[in-house]
Amino acid sequence: MQAGIRNLPGAVIIGGGMVIESGGSLLGAVGVSGAPGGDADDACAKAGIAAIQDKLDF
Repeated sequence: MQAGIRNLPGAVIIGGGMVIESGGSLLGAVGVSGAPGGDADDACAKAGIAAIQDKLDF
């Protein structure tokens, strides 16, 4: 599936973007940028989601 998304006009696939899911539903997403590398952006985005996960679970 990702290969198809990467070929969409105007789509940019980089680290730092994470979906927010709860109860089997897609609620939204968070994007983080600015760290020296996509891995650090991913880690920051995951930490942000983890910090509010208890408020999302229903």
